[in-house]
Amino acid sequence: MKKLKLILATLTALLMVSACAIADKPNTRYLSGNWQIRTLNGEPTPDTSARIRFDPNTHQYYAFFGCNHIQGNYRDFRHTLHLSQPFGIDKMCANIEDERTGTGTLGFVNSWRIINDTTGVRLQLLDKQHYVRVEARLLKDADIEQH
Repeated sequence: MKKLKLILATLTALLMVSACAIADKPNTRYLSGNWQIRTLNGEPTPDTSARIRFDPNTHQYYAFFGCNHIQGNYRDFRHTLHLSQPFGIDKMCANIEDERTGTGTLGFVNSWRIINDTTGVRLQLLDKQHYVRVEARLLKDADIEQH
C-alpha cells in the first residue's frame, strides 16, 4: 500500500511539473500575424496604416509607421521579448517624427501579452515596468487586402 501511494504521489508530481513546463514554453506563434498599431505610449497613432508583423519562422519583425518599412530580429522566451535595433530607415519622410517615435518605442519593449475580448484580439507590447508601449489589433485577411 505504501508503495502504491509513493508511486501515485510520484506520478502526480511528474504530471504537475510537465504541465508547468508546457505552460512556460514560448508561444511565439501567437505573435505571428499582421497587427495594426493603435497606440504608442498610450497615445493614438497618428497614421492608421501603422503595422507590425512577427514571423515565427525567421524570428524577424517588420514594422511600418507611415513611411519606411523597417525590420529587425526578435527573441521571445516565456513572453520576454527582445527586439533588435530596426534597420531599413533610408528615406526622409514628411512624418519622420512619427516614425522616430515608433522605432524609439520599440526599443523599450520587454514583454508581450495577447488580450482576446469583445473588441477582438489585441497585442500589447510592454516595457520592464509593464507599461503598455504598443497596442495593436490583429488584422483579418480582408483588412490586409484593403491596405
